[in-house]
Amino acid sequence: METVLPQEVRADALRVRERVLGSLGPGDWTAQVAAFIEQFAVVGPLDHYGHVPAAAEATLAAVRQTGGEPAVTPFLQAALAGAIARSLDSGAVAALPPRVRGHQLRQFQRILRELVPDGPALNTDQDVFRKDMGLATLRLMAAAAQLIDMRCGVPRSLLTRQDWGTAARGLLTFVQLGGFKPYMQIHTHKSYLDEFNEDGWAECYRCCAELCTAHPELRGMFGSSWFYDPVVMEISPRLSYLQSVPRQGGAHLWYFATGGDSIGNATATSPSRRKLYEEGRYVPKSYMMVWGREALIEWARLDAAAAPAAP
Repeated sequence: METVLPQEVRADALRVRERVLGSLGPGDWTAQVAAFIEQFAVVGPLDHYGHVPAAAEATLAAVRQTGGEPAVTPFLQAALAGAIARSLDSGAVAALPPRVRGHQLRQFQRILRELVPDGPALNTDQDVFRKDMGLATLRLMAAAAQLIDMRCGVPRSLLTRQDWGTAARGLLTFVQLGGFKPYMQIHTHKSYLDEFNEDGWAECYRCCAELCTAHPELRGMFGSSWFYDPVVMEISPRLSYLQSVPRQGGAHLWYFATGGDSIGNATATSPSRRKLYEEGRYVPKSYMMVWGREALIEWARLDAAAAPAAP
């Protein structure tokens, strides 16, 4: 994969920020953008990536009052570019594990390419903006097929959704893992699906293992989705790797919920799954995958050992 130079990304970020700021007209936009970036980055130890601090929302409200709704999108574009430059200047990007750092820089490049004058409207209530701003401020880590939120805990309610025997075994599992927090949670980003494939997912697990090694306080990783449902192995065998790789590496899968968002997510891109759902032969369910740190790190070690030697 092509090497991305941090200094080039920083230069691009500064150019984009200045261009966008110049389009906003009179006002102390530079200071407001800097304030918004600082405020967005201040989060608690278990604040979800979607949490927007009240101070950041207040700054954006002041922007609306000053420049009207047309000022919101360019202001947030400038904030994204400025946050990328800030993260690079802080040294925090350089301190990331090597594999994660490379993906973070490539995501920075993607974000900057998309900050064009006729780009889509932005707002803090949009999941895609929160994820991009999370990347720009390092609240989220880039990991090929997924994004990683390092400030998460597995909900204890997971065990109440199981039968008694499964719940008892689950409780023992979490005792062995060291508890319900902190964990990394993985998320799909609809703005970047280029690596949503078997290789991209394997790379995501390698990134998670790197972060576990760098952060010994982490208990492991987790994620929930319709594609962790065991029945998906039968009706969509081409997606079997999404379950088989973590399972073989020592991950645990538990039932989480039936229906809800799982219906749209499971049927949106597959005519065959949609047909099964419409015929009542398939009801999408979401399952949660939890992969403990030691098992994950061992999987990554074995994966590296099995990789072919460079020519």
